[in-house]
Amino acid sequence: MLDTAIIGGGVCGLSLSRSLSAVGADYQLFEARDRLGGRVLSVPAGPTRVDLGPTWFWPVTQPLMSRLVDELELASFAQHDDGPIMVLSHPNKTPERYRGDTGLHGGGLRLVGGMGSLVDALAGAVPRERVHLGHVLEAVELDDAKVLLRFARGDGGLTVEARRVVLALPPRLLAENVRFTPELPAPLRQAMTATPTWMAAQAKAVLTYRQPSWREDGLSGNAFVTHGQAVFGEIFDASDPLHGLSALGAFLALPAGARARFAAELPLLIDKQIAQVFGEHLSRVEQHYKDWATDRFTCSARDREERPEHIGSGHPLLRQPYARGQVFFGAAETASYAAGYLEGALDAARRIRRDLA
Repeated sequence: MLDTAIIGGGVCGLSLSRSLSAVGADYQLFEARDRLGGRVLSVPAGPTRVDLGPTWFWPVTQPLMSRLVDELELASFAQHDDGPIMVLSHPNKTPERYRGDTGLHGGGLRLVGGMGSLVDALAGAVPRERVHLGHVLEAVELDDAKVLLRFARGDGGLTVEARRVVLALPPRLLAENVRFTPELPAPLRQAMTATPTWMAAQAKAVLTYRQPSWREDGLSGNAFVTHGQAVFGEIFDASDPLHGLSALGAFLALPAGARARFAAELPLLIDKQIAQVFGEHLSRVEQHYKDWATDRFTCSARDREERPEHIGSGHPLLRQPYARGQVFFGAAETASYAAGYLEGALDAARRIRRDLA
């Protein structure tokens, strides 16, 4: 019988797997997607990659991330914030320039090669034979001696017996998609369903260009679109100067339902709004887009129905071992601080490591 099953190959699950590998523990990692990383998604763009998921970390307030980046010897660089901020407050007018300070992103750093570099480094410390992709958890069955985990996968079902399980998945997804036998206590289930999944209902785009003409115009690349017909709410410089990549990133202002209705027109609408803010002279090369609300391994039905909400810390019930230490809840949303961020995922992994010991 397996000692520890880890469900979820995001940063929490990978960090925990890496630490268990370091001490020779008996574990296996199961991930529903056909890739590792969870909400970390870095896609190829020119000579490097761009982030359609988490983009920044903040060394001053996120010591676990900062320490891990140093430990893994990953290269980072400062977010470009120098120059005025553009604000478009009317759909038929030109944007206004506002002299911004250089701290809009609070000293945030980005990783060379995108946040996928972090996932690659963590995964590199986990033996391949311990990683199982394409395994969708459907049921958790508990008795006094073991945990039965029932998975769906491409070639049918699979049942795994383990002494304990770490559920490194957003709590709402667990509550919505996984059957527990016996049923979870009502307060615990209520805590799970009340916990929003960070970034779940959002969408993000990154556009690459031949030259960073906004920088040549003395602009920061930061912009806000505040009128009622906004496609984007916030735009930022997503360039990677170390690889010579010029890019703008943006978070969509359109809610999930509107994005679904205008899916065919979105690429054109995205280009038009960027041009309205920064000028028609921009020469776009590529457009990358990810709607997380359509990702069934990220977004629950309740997340799609509610306005995005960022919690400071996870519910205390989600940080306690359950069923006499057979079940542990992970994912960034369970963290004691920085919930939803990569720092929160690392905090959750650190807590579970301690509890497993």
